[in-house]
Amino acid sequence: MPSVLSESDKETVKRTVPKPANKIHAVAVARLYIAHPNRQRWNYTGIQGAAVLANDLVGNTYWIKLVDIS
Repeated sequence: MPSVLSESDKETVKRTVPKPANKIHAVAVARLYIAHPNRQRWNYTGIQGAAVLANDLVGNTYWIKLVDIS
């Protein structure tokens, strides 16, 4: 499957998520939208980057982080 992220972007993600304590399961380009203050309408925040789904191997929890790749 082709990747939208460049090699430089992938390296930025790997530097941001420390490997010894985490396992990256997925990475995708994403934009952040919020439904605030009106819960019936989504608003773009202006924030975009690489959304990382990872597993914290120490605490055995999953988390999502938005990494700035610009």
